[in-house]
Amino acid sequence: MNSKKQLSINLIANIMSFSISIGVSFLLTPFLIKHIGKEAYGFFPLANNFVMYINLVVIALNSMAARFIMLEIMRKDDEKASIYFNSVFYSNIILVVLLSVPLCLVVLFIDRLLNVPHQLLNEVQILFSLIFLTFLITVLGSVFNVATLAVNRIDLRSYQDIIQSGLKAVLFIGFFSLFTPSIFYVGVVSLCVCVIGTFISIYLTKRLLPKLLISLSYFNIHTVKELLSSGIWVSFNQLSVVLLIGFDLLIANLFFGASKAGEYSIAQTVPAFLVFLISMIAGVFVPPMAARYADNDINGLVREIRFSSKVLSVLISVPISGFIVFGDEFYRLWVPGENAEYLHYLSIIMMGPYLINGSISTLFNVNTILNKVKLPSIILFISGVLNILLLFILLKFTNLGLLAIPICSSSISVLRNLIFTPIYPAKCLGVEWHKFYSLLIRNIITTVILVCLFSLLKEMIPFGQWSIFILTVVGCGLLGYIISLFTTLNSKEISRCKILVISRLLQSKKLKESA
Repeated sequence: MNSKKQLSINLIANIMSFSISIGVSFLLTPFLIKHIGKEAYGFFPLANNFVMYINLVVIALNSMAARFIMLEIMRKDDEKASIYFNSVFYSNIILVVLLSVPLCLVVLFIDRLLNVPHQLLNEVQILFSLIFLTFLITVLGSVFNVATLAVNRIDLRSYQDIIQSGLKAVLFIGFFSLFTPSIFYVGVVSLCVCVIGTFISIYLTKRLLPKLLISLSYFNIHTVKELLSSGIWVSFNQLSVVLLIGFDLLIANLFFGASKAGEYSIAQTVPAFLVFLISMIAGVFVPPMAARYADNDINGLVREIRFSSKVLSVLISVPISGFIVFGDEFYRLWVPGENAEYLHYLSIIMMGPYLINGSISTLFNVNTILNKVKLPSIILFISGVLNILLLFILLKFTNLGLLAIPICSSSISVLRNLIFTPIYPAKCLGVEWHKFYSLLIRNIITTVILVCLFSLLKEMIPFGQWSIFILTVVGCGLLGYIISLFTTLNSKEISRCKILVISRLLQSKKLKESA
């Protein structure tokens, strides 16, 4: 299939997947808060944070697996790809066995680690057990997620995500309709969706990579060491992310209690969707960038980086601008009874870094493709340590309260992404140090224009009902995308986008005719 056509399919399928995922969560979050309360709801993202901490051990091996397997598939070396695949797979089995013991201890002594209301203790323990079991199954099946990336069929992964999002909605409605509402049903649903997703990933691997063999004879300890030597810096990088944002909810629970932690978790919802959207779109452009690098086409790689960053800027500038302006109205309608202005303020502070690094997030993937992750990891680690130090200073000597948590992490992230992020990949690629700054500046200008325009429109509209809010958001969104398109892309890039979309529409038409 033509690479441009495949890129359009991947991009549109990912956007469809994201739209369905956000739609499901949009309906389920207030449903859960209403039935189990924000105090109990806050333990679900907190359990996922514990998974993030444990994942530091796993990610050193798995983070670079996709890169090595993908490059060998592109080079048509199926035997070497099988060696990488099996080395990761069997190592993951060993890791799962070793991690089971500390995870069990966390569950048993969860009330000593967190502020858990006595009446919620049993439910929280069951929830953490199910979330940890889900994590272990995810580790076992993680290597099977490489297939769609290796053959540039990310659209299939998006369709899988759509299936899983729909299944999640059906299971939530079923459990909360048939049984007494409880937080641990969230864990049951996560486990069920994970198991189904793992089976789908295994099926896709067999279908897309039939020459990839699973056999203990392909296990190679030297390959494991090679993956670890590269992946250790990604693990170190993830440790830095934990220091920067991973302790937010934990600190909110320990310093301010379960209720405030639940409030903080609600405020994290929209920024978390934004992070997911950015990483999802940026991931679509990894295969074409990796292909350029595999062909040693550095100029082509730079062009792909600039194009992908501009497309990313167009797609994220509108939702960011819209949320900055209309976020308070959204919270009033979405979680009535909560402090909408405060939640909005918290969320905007959390979203601060994405105003800067959102459009240049593809540069993080460039570091991985080039296998140049050491220095970025060190810089990120320093940022994380500074965040923890500054956070405890603010908590001790100021009255900022809960606001101190996102203020610290966002401020440090903004500085890092202004000073380091655009420069280092340019240096590694041998281009001018300021090559990618124009992408960043253009995105900021576009966002400022949209915020000013949306603010003017907001003054003319009387909010109070979902229908008015949705019509306003849709109208502003369409207007915003038109403005963003012409302020970000040049005529050639707009033409390329048109070709990508048209090729996707033609592909859909052919599929319907052949059905």
